[in-house]
Amino acid sequence: MLIKIDPLDTLFFRDGKPFSMGEDTWGNCIFPPSPSVIYGALRTAYFSNHIDQLEKANKNEEDPTNNLVIHGIYFLDNLENKNTLYLPLPLDLVQKKDVETELENEVYLLSLVEMKLKSSCPTSHVLKGDQGVEVIDEGLINTNVLREYLSCNGKNFPILRLNSRVITEPKIGIGLNGETHTADESKIYRVGLKRLNNLSLLVEFDGMEFPDKGLLKLGGEGKAASYERILDPLMFFGLPEDNICEDIQKFKLYLSTPAIFHQGWIPSWIDINSLEGKYKNSKFRLLTASVGKYQNLGGFDLQKKEPKPMWKVTPAGSVYYFEIIEGDFKEIFSLFNRKSISEENAKQGFGITFVGKVTE
Repeated sequence: MLIKIDPLDTLFFRDGKPFSMGEDTWGNCIFPPSPSVIYGALRTAYFSNHIDQLEKANKNEEDPTNNLVIHGIYFLDNLENKNTLYLPLPLDLVQKKDVETELENEVYLLSLVEMKLKSSCPTSHVLKGDQGVEVIDEGLINTNVLREYLSCNGKNFPILRLNSRVITEPKIGIGLNGETHTADESKIYRVGLKRLNNLSLLVEFDGMEFPDKGLLKLGGEGKAASYERILDPLMFFGLPEDNICEDIQKFKLYLSTPAIFHQGWIPSWIDINSLEGKYKNSKFRLLTASVGKYQNLGGFDLQKKEPKPMWKVTPAGSVYYFEIIEGDFKEIFSLFNRKSISEENAKQGFGITFVGKVTE
């Protein structure tokens, strides 16, 4: 099932940093939201339409939302009815420093080169640019261009900057005294709310009955959003079939959503010393990676009335380069493409991966 979500107001999604009025005055807001936020919003919307089943929530087999699985989270550009799908920008696509204004929305692919010098870098290869480069914060890439990137066609790619579609609106508030219900001293705070401008969220999921349209609560303060079912199937599957060849020896894994790995930035099925890994019948070696700064992800368990465990999350857009030792590219593609490699909360949409080719 595919639904389009359009917020009816500003949105607020907290990061993992503790925030207490009086001790902190600024509450950090992140966008896009964590997959767990969208997963929770879908479950809440289901139970709001099935109040009689609310007592079954979080009771394993009895829970009617237990089979819910998110398969994809996308951005839909509604400007001038373009209806173009976007995903987070891969982090091996960068911009040249001091770029001219007309090229500020264009990035190019770093080259994979073997390390010739001894260094503290644990990998045998690095990603190198032709000159000084800088990473694009909060960039998006449309799925047509992403397909070219995964196919290794071209060096330069156009992007969309998220700040052109997401506007930050500061809000100032003050905490209330629980007894008098008046303003409490020294509890003023400020948060940065997000307003989407011609941008929708597109969520692909299955395993749960859902009305074709309606309302749901999204993010902090339970802000309202409308949703409607998209009847046209999602046609983006990543690398085209005619690019999937058995003789390809190097490949990349691109994270379209954040992932949780027990070893930090590196999946547990990769040995942290040899950097070799085995996944089912395929064996490969990690050559290098372009990984963003980790994000803290927590939350609050309303049922247990206590904070959820805090995870260090590898951000969306991170890219891993591998060399095949055993197996072939077709097998690799079937194992990883559009599958979750997250070691926690995979059903919630964490770690959804696309496979790409690598050329030196």
